[in-house]
Amino acid sequence: MNMKSSTIATTTIIHRPFGDAIEYRRVADPACRAEVHAFPMTELSAVSNAGLIKGAGAYALTDGYVVYFGESYRPLNRLMRHAADPSKPYAKHIYVVAGCFGSSFDKSLVLDFEYRLTSLAIEVGVATVAKGSNPTPPQLTGPDRSTHDRIYADALRLLVDAGCRLFHKASPECPGLPDAASDVVDGEDMSIGIGTAPLGAEEFELRYLGLWARGYWSGNRFIVAAGSEVRYQTNDSVDVMTRLRREELDSAGVLAGIPGVSDRRRLVVALSFPSPSIAAKVACGAHTPGRWASLSGSSPVVLAP
Repeated sequence: MNMKSSTIATTTIIHRPFGDAIEYRRVADPACRAEVHAFPMTELSAVSNAGLIKGAGAYALTDGYVVYFGESYRPLNRLMRHAADPSKPYAKHIYVVAGCFGSSFDKSLVLDFEYRLTSLAIEVGVATVAKGSNPTPPQLTGPDRSTHDRIYADALRLLVDAGCRLFHKASPECPGLPDAASDVVDGEDMSIGIGTAPLGAEEFELRYLGLWARGYWSGNRFIVAAGSEVRYQTNDSVDVMTRLRREELDSAGVLAGIPGVSDRRRLVVALSFPSPSIAAKVACGAHTPGRWASLSGSSPVVLAP
């Protein structure tokens, strides 16, 4: 089901019609028939009210660990039903593949895309695929299949540009740690300043009223690393969702006290967020806590025994 990579240069346009007010983005290429709409489930009502998705489309609902694929002639109506379904707690983020303006998808195309995306996600294995009715490939003529192949290849690229990481092979598992009987002898060099983010990932830091936190991207999620600080006080100006997230964090028992410090606590686990701005709001308990900056740490230091 996967398509071979192309060496032809491409152009992707990301349009955010609401600016930074919400995360919704439309991802398109003027040379393609497909476009991708990406947004968190919490913004479904705003996207629906704005009439931003028209015509048939295939869609993915995911939290990065579980994914559900579907298709509909009216995807927004179908997504509203999914949002009200308590059996889909993983429906945190939405990706809709639809036709661009003036080039709507027909039913056979979205059925084909539902089947192809489901099959590819199972093959890749990044997320567990939750199935409703098992999708089947539509019966297509040779010319129709060739047309679908072209549109599908473009759609996969636009999904990646939209931040979807469901269709790339997972990294090989790390080898197991040596057990207590290992022949490693104490006295080896100790290295200071070694990154803990995934290899090659850029790290960021957040500073706010004495608080310090560290984060990095992992797939389409922003991770706040264990050891980061979380401010104790919550500003009155924060939105309801941020307040609820902070309350959930407090009740989860993952915040440890810092001796001699009363205005912030320490994270003992890493946290995953849809975006850096949401991560900053939760960590700082503030509506405008500032931005994450590139972490420019010193060069690693090696202490000889």
